[in-house]
Amino acid sequence: MRKILFQLLLVFPMVCHAQSLEVKYSVYSKQRKKQIEKIMNNSENQEHKGLFAGMTAEKEDSFCLVIRDRRSSYVRMEPEENLSVDSGPKIVLVSGDYSEEDRAVYKDMTTKTMTEAKDLLAVTYIVETPVPHYDWKVFSDSKEIMGLKCYRATLNDTVTAWFCPDIPISEGPDVYAGLPGLILDMEDERFIYHCVAINTNSGSVLVEKKRGKKVSPERFEELRKQMLER
Repeated sequence: MRKILFQLLLVFPMVCHAQSLEVKYSVYSKQRKKQIEKIMNNSENQEHKGLFAGMTAEKEDSFCLVIRDRRSSYVRMEPEENLSVDSGPKIVLVSGDYSEEDRAVYKDMTTKTMTEAKDLLAVTYIVETPVPHYDWKVFSDSKEIMGLKCYRATLNDTVTAWFCPDIPISEGPDVYAGLPGLILDMEDERFIYHCVAINTNSGSVLVEKKRGKKVSPERFEELRKQMLER
């Protein structure tokens, strides 16, 4: 169930004068479900059913987007139980077209740059690119999300986003942005994003960028392909 807004959005200037905006998303991976079903149906894994018993296809991850001074950080939130309880070895799903290892996205609209920190087989790679320009198509149909009126927008017929003009910040989860309002809910070919909480005056600071090996987007894809084909 979605959480109630931390701060009620009553007037637009509240957002404009806030030091930072904090948005939490629940993210469901479509690819994770496919990979787990593939693992479970593999005859070679039948003798290891106990090892995979704790894996759930319906798992949702939590991410936090912090927006401050035209910059943003989008990082995974570690579940509280993982911080306090040693639950044994962690199984990370990695395949040729999917990896659930940690990743983070940082945008700087003053320089129009985006930095992605991507973990691959326990190595962090840093990929810097210009902030993408998205050719969104905006429609008049609307719906309420957590009591806020949102409008539908699509991208290449593969992405559907619901954004809120009453929060006039052109940001969203992951690498997405560019709409005349904050993206609350969204679905693309890989993930389903649901906004679960908004704090319009959190005072939160941006998460510091992860360190790693800087590579180009093309080089990262080459490395990913090489590693996953071993």
